[in-house]
Amino acid sequence: MHTRADKLKYGTRAMQIALVLTSVLIISSCSTQTRQLFFDIQPPTSEELAEKKQKEEAALAALQARNKQKNQLTGTEGMPFGRSDDNLPRPEIESVMDWKKAQKMLPRDYKKGIDWSAALEQGLIRPRTGADPRAEWASAFQWDFIIKAKKPKNHAYFPHSAHTEWLGCKNCHNTSLYPYKRNPATMKEMKKGASCGACHGKKKVAFSLKACKRCHLNRKKKKK
Repeated sequence: MHTRADKLKYGTRAMQIALVLTSVLIISSCSTQTRQLFFDIQPPTSEELAEKKQKEEAALAALQARNKQKNQLTGTEGMPFGRSDDNLPRPEIESVMDWKKAQKMLPRDYKKGIDWSAALEQGLIRPRTGADPRAEWASAFQWDFIIKAKKPKNHAYFPHSAHTEWLGCKNCHNTSLYPYKRNPATMKEMKKGASCGACHGKKKVAFSLKACKRCHLNRKKKKK
């Protein structure tokens, strides 16, 4: 049996541990500038800041190089919108009237969602330029770029080329969806169905927002 003194001792120790953990959490959530007010923390030197910036720029350059290589390998550079081969037989999938059967004919990404870009590259689908058969052919807009984030792993790759193989500019760039010359889209608004979230998301036509590596190419696989 524990005496009252023992219980008081254990209770005091538990409170001390809780207080220490709470203090650690509070301190860790503070900015570096705030912690410097209470602790002897030296601010980073100009050399350290320059080195950090150099590493980030090198990582970004490497990412852009990989993206360019990816475009070349997948054929997204200079690929005509709709493809000018209407004299060829239409893809087999167009004769399949059952959606479940059609889905089985389409490639999947690492999240098991339909990879429409891969389907286009493999010739499994061949979108028309427009509903009007007289619509003129257009070229994919070759402006693929990186949307920089605070952390390199969160840099997002946006391929205009892949989107303009399917869509005209005004499908996305309109006053209600994504006006020209605005700030980059945020995940918060996407989850609400705005900007990219109009097409990307759960039960949407394009891949899910959970397929992080489709845009965030620096993301590593989570260890199981």
